[in-house]
Amino acid sequence: MREYQPIDTKAQKEALINEFKGNLFEYLVAQSLARHFAIEGDFIRSFGGEIRRQLTEYDHWLRVHEPSLIKSLPILSQQVASKIVEQIPDGVTKVLVIGKSAGGSHDKTWDEADILIQVEESFIPISLKLCKSNAFVNTKSAGVKSFISQYFKEFSRNTYFQDLINEGVERRFQEMARDLHERASLEYFGRFDHRWTEAGFSELPGQLPKELNEIVVQTYYDCVGEIYSCLVSLYEENRELFLKSLLPLIGIGNSDIMQVSCFHKEIQKEKYQLGGVHIVNSKDLISKEVEIAPLKEGISSFEILLDTLRLQIRVKPMNKFTSASFKINCSIKER
Repeated sequence: MREYQPIDTKAQKEALINEFKGNLFEYLVAQSLARHFAIEGDFIRSFGGEIRRQLTEYDHWLRVHEPSLIKSLPILSQQVASKIVEQIPDGVTKVLVIGKSAGGSHDKTWDEADILIQVEESFIPISLKLCKSNAFVNTKSAGVKSFISQYFKEFSRNTYFQDLINEGVERRFQEMARDLHERASLEYFGRFDHRWTEAGFSELPGQLPKELNEIVVQTYYDCVGEIYSCLVSLYEENRELFLKSLLPLIGIGNSDIMQVSCFHKEIQKEKYQLGGVHIVNSKDLISKEVEIAPLKEGISSFEILLDTLRLQIRVKPMNKFTSASFKINCSIKER
């Protein structure tokens, strides 16, 4: 059995739980679907060797470290599968797992899909998410300097807005670095270098003294404000095209994907109980209204409201704030 590194922190344990539960959840939902369509035997035979061994390891690890989850996963999977079945036509001939639990061999043809259902000669890709109720779920991460040009490229002014954001990012990073060095009584040579950490300062915003952290946070707030203004302009220019451009950001890179989110919550001290199943299709979203919520003072994120979803767009450091690269994290939450 594979040896895992000792768990030193709660965050490390949580990361492993999330990784393992996602892999097992894909398999269990697919198995429940195959059972419903009377093709379970073929489905199970398709899982063998290294993949089956890996899933078995995940199961063993969770039985030790999160036994309540491993008890609830099959039940949640069946409940989710029953909701998916309501959206699927008759004539299913095959159920395939193409996401994380397929040994990392995610088929890029189907973008974010985790499960592929074959109905006669056509395919239905399904993206699965398992998360806590009332929690944001990450759907996309992108560099700030390519965000508009990549995801809003069909707009005629995408280059103009991207250049505007890039100029702002570069200018604000230099201002932030200069202010931080001045507050830290360090001479500034145009970039962060070894002297910053040698002086005892962290490269993570949350580990900085309050007065230095405020400078970093203000920088991200200023950047997200510019992104906010650009998206408002694009929204006012063409609402339908704007909404279509949002689909990859909420995890629907392929317009055929059915996005299925299972939310769990604690009920009467039972930690992993069904909180709800949320199913989204791109055709449903495109026909709905969209609203950009007002930007809040001092917060480096804003929200776009889409029917039953809230899309959060947040500016963060790529890794360490001392790097001149910012990223945008996109996440969704049920409304």
